[in-house]
Amino acid sequence: MVKKIVLSMALCGSLLQAGEVQTKVLSSDALMAVAQKEVKSIDTKELQNLLKVNPNMKIVDVRPRGDIIAQGGRIQANKFINISRDKLEFTIAEKVNPEETFVVHCYTGNISLLAVKQLQAMGYKNVLWYKDSFKGWKEAGLATRSPDDFPDSMLYRPVEKVADGVYTSIGELGPGTYENSGHNNNLGFVIGDESVLVWNGGGSYLLAKALHEEIKKITSKPVKYVVLENSQGHGSLGASYWKEQGALIVAQEITKKELIELGASIEDDAKRRLKDKYLGTKVVMPDIVFKDNYSMNLGNRVVEAKYFGYAHELDDIMIWLPKEKIMFAGDLAFYQRMLPIFKITYTKNWLKIWEEMEKMEAKIVIPGHGDVTDMNHVRKHTKDYLVYLREKVGEVIASGEGQEKAYLVDQSPFEDLEAFELISRLNAGMLFELMEFEE
Repeated sequence: MVKKIVLSMALCGSLLQAGEVQTKVLSSDALMAVAQKEVKSIDTKELQNLLKVNPNMKIVDVRPRGDIIAQGGRIQANKFINISRDKLEFTIAEKVNPEETFVVHCYTGNISLLAVKQLQAMGYKNVLWYKDSFKGWKEAGLATRSPDDFPDSMLYRPVEKVADGVYTSIGELGPGTYENSGHNNNLGFVIGDESVLVWNGGGSYLLAKALHEEIKKITSKPVKYVVLENSQGHGSLGASYWKEQGALIVAQEITKKELIELGASIEDDAKRRLKDKYLGTKVVMPDIVFKDNYSMNLGNRVVEAKYFGYAHELDDIMIWLPKEKIMFAGDLAFYQRMLPIFKITYTKNWLKIWEEMEKMEAKIVIPGHGDVTDMNHVRKHTKDYLVYLREKVGEVIASGEGQEKAYLVDQSPFEDLEAFELISRLNAGMLFELMEFEE
């Protein structure tokens, strides 16, 4: 092989010499100087202005995922796309229309500059190079996100105070992954005069332990109750840690049945994603099960667990602080990300449950996914989306058209939600199946 390469080089050299062709090797600086003259560039202020005009403009980051984590995260944008530079030419057509305007960046701008030059050569005439790139965006103090916002802990984000004695740790809006340690739902805890209640067991033994370590920095009071929002792995598997600590595991009665029937598959899924981070994790059964309501006194502070019926899952519950009017809503409320519709999702009843939730007049809502908010904001991303999609899919069913038409219903009013591209069409198709024979 070496001989072939040497011979090829010698032959090329001879041909160039024979044809009296002279070539000049450009340095990287010279190459970039040439490229800068040929691409359309924008700075941080210009990108901010573009996003104000078009919040759904696609922002393509060409860094490898590992670099995004190591370099402090990524730009927070409605339409963020990560395609590493080595895959750009092969993947860009799946993500971007050649006619649309979009932005490409990296960390300092060097790699993305040449990437933009190549995209122009491929026919993408409206591609913009964000020359300040992520480094400039971060130094300007603008909104960022990361696959891991709390590198010193298994938690995705640090614990934040919601009110006196009430705390949460917000999970990643996207899927649970190894990088975020399966923390893609919201955990929380409430401190009373005598004890602590934890909301959600967490997705693993080690994740639950990480939350406990943060709790102990705030209070020395014992964790008496751990309430599981449902049987999903990210809400229940950490119960294995809490049970070791002597806490009582509380769940709706259907959750126990689900854990008995589906426990093995829940474990297998978590093992596959979490790998070594799964250490110590196993399904454990709740100590206390209830049907509709269960009240827990932490010492001068009452927390109520409430079940209203089938919704996103069969066993979704919330916890409610009646005195403070604070709601940990679990998967009854999604915020900032698109809710998924499963075969077991009962959207009709979910909307009835929302009527009951509205009557509670919560002042603060910690949704199952998304930042701490209030009813007005979380309503738009949960109830309003369900009403809208049911109406659109209902029109398809009434017209006699098939499921293929349902997949194409316009959901653009909600395209700014995280995971829109991933699940919006799937939601419409699944809802068609569910509504077609709905009573």
